[in-house]
Amino acid sequence: MQKFFANAIVFIATGALSLSPFALPLQARSEQTRKSCETAIADATSRLENAREITVTTDITDHSEIYPNHPSGRSLSVGIVLDGNAADSVMLSPVFQKAIASEIINACGSVGAVMFGRLQTDWSLTYGIMSDGTVKAFECRDPDPDGNNPRWGQQVCV
Repeated sequence: MQKFFANAIVFIATGALSLSPFALPLQARSEQTRKSCETAIADATSRLENAREITVTTDITDHSEIYPNHPSGRSLSVGIVLDGNAADSVMLSPVFQKAIASEIINACGSVGAVMFGRLQTDWSLTYGIMSDGTVKAFECRDPDPDGNNPRWGQQVCV
């Protein structure tokens, strides 16, 4: 699985703005979309760390091998790994996680999912964009004995 660093967000930026395609030249639209995505990820990190004893690490991953049936044009996922005294409270807050995931997915046109994980554990929760455009939590499923990958909207939980 390929990993991208946060400064590689430039690859995420496509079509997330609600501006008319004729309002800005292509280069300006792409730059503005990239900045919108960078801002959404930075804002998410700030919201998570604000007034909490928590450390946030983010990365961007190509999830197309795990999820070959990902939504068209949304082959990337943002991983948000949490550590510190307040990490468990964030992991137990699906409303907060969904709000953050929705903001990132809406700002980053190539991101289909946002995964929240607790550092050095198997605890993770994934939120992704569904075919109807809504952002929902992925459903847990057991590991497949034949090694098949989960379908979009599912994650392996152990």
